[in-house]
Order: sequence, then C-alpha cells, then structure tokens
Amino acid sequence: MKECLWIPNLETKRLFLRKLTANDADDLREWLGLDIIYKFWGRSASKGEKNPELLFIDPRPNVKRKPSHDFAWGIVNKEDNKVIGMIEIFNVENDRLGNVAYRISPNFWNKGICTEALNRVIDFIFSETKIDRLHAEVDVENAASNAVLKKCGFTHEGCIRNGKMVSIYCTYNIYGYIRNDFSNQQKNS
Repeated sequence: MKECLWIPNLETKRLFLRKLTANDADDLREWLGLDIIYKFWGRSASKGEKNPELLFIDPRPNVKRKPSHDFAWGIVNKEDNKVIGMIEIFNVENDRLGNVAYRISPNFWNKGICTEALNRVIDFIFSETKIDRLHAEVDVENAASNAVLKKCGFTHEGCIRNGKMVSIYCTYNIYGYIRNDFSNQQKNS
C-alpha cells in the first residue's frame, strides 16, 4: 500500500474510517479477493487483494518514494471492529482534484455503509483539505454505486459509451462533486 502523507481517523454513527495495517489482513481476506467485488471494478482482483498480507509488504524496501497525497481508509464496523470495506481519494493532482473509489464486503451491501462513509469523507475533504473537485467513474450497470454517488450529492456530468475504464471496455457514467456543491449543501442544511 502506498504511504500517504496524512490519514486522519474519521467516525460516523456506525463506522470508523482509519488507515489499514497488516493486522487487518485477516478481515480483508474474508472479502477483498472475491470475484463479485470486481464485477464493476474494471479489472480482476490482484495477487495482493487475494492475499491481503502482501499489501503491507514493500516489494522494493530500498527504493525511496515520495509520500502520496492520496487518502485511503479502511471502513471498520463499530459493532465488531472488523474491516468491512475500503474508501479512497486517489490520483490527487496538485492537491486540487481527486478520484473516488470504494468497495465493501458483499455481506454489507445495500445497508447504506458506502453512503455513510462517503458522506463523511466528502465532509473531511472539503472542510480540511484544499481539494476542490472529487471525480468518480462508474459502470452504468452498477446501479448500487450510481445510487451512492447521487445520494451523496455528486452531479452526473456525462456518460462515456464503450470507453475504457481501468482495463475493460464498458459504458460508464462520470460524476463530479466540487467545493461549491459542498458549500451550497451546507447553507441549505
């Protein structure tokens, strides 16, 4: 896993969002490598996702790397303190734009977990960082993920027909959420 500059712990009613550690490998092993997780992910599970302990081993420990400006959290269920998902703001450019990705154990699908986690991350991003735009690309057939983004206030900005998303060709929606959207939402709440 990339070493991020700063990953604050975040909390919601049902969840803790925190940096993943090697101690989380057993929880991740229960769901992270399942094929169903990757149906709309744009690729298959990697070797590290199928064997999560590998995610925490640096394959080239002698290489000095710049710290990442990305944010990556494990989604922890408060009820049993298990890691049930992941949420990331990645490919952060010039501390201004970032892409959104999330995935969750199938045991927790359709329970509002991703919506709850993403809303907390949006609040953090626009309250505590300089990032001005969040961006997401979602396969049009992934009804659940499209619904999460809409519930969280993302604007549908377009659709790419038969385009390349990660390493597959599909039709996918583009969503955006900008700082002004957040400010307007705060004023109206």
